[in-house]
Amino acid sequence: MGSSNLSPPRYYTMVGILIGVMVEFFVICNTSEVADDCSNLLMINGIKHSSWEKASNQTRRYLCVMLRRVQRPNHLSFNEGMIILSRLLFLRVVRVAYSFVNFMGSRSVEK
Repeated sequence: MGSSNLSPPRYYTMVGILIGVMVEFFVICNTSEVADDCSNLLMINGIKHSSWEKASNQTRRYLCVMLRRVQRPNHLSFNEGMIILSRLLFLRVVRVAYSFVNFMGSRSVEK
C-alpha cells in the first residue's frame, strides 16, 4: 500500500504525526545537551570563584574530584547508559528513518 492509495486527510494526518514525534524527540535530545552544558558551566564557574588557592589540601582534593566529574558527559540516558540522548542520537535516528523511507519507496516502485 503506497502513499498514493491513501486519502489526503489520512496522508496528512500520518505526516503530521510523524513530524510531531520527530519534533518531540528533538526537543528531548536537545534538552539533554543543554542540561549537560549548563551543569558543566555551573560547576566550573563555582570552582573558579571559590578561592580554591586558599583552601586546605583536603578541600583541593574534593575540588579535583569535582573537576573529574565535570569532564565526563552528563546526558540523559536509558537502560543504564545503553541509550544516551544527544543531538548525535537524533541525527542517527533521522538518517535511519530517511533510509527506511527511501527503501520502502524503491520497493513500491519496483512492484
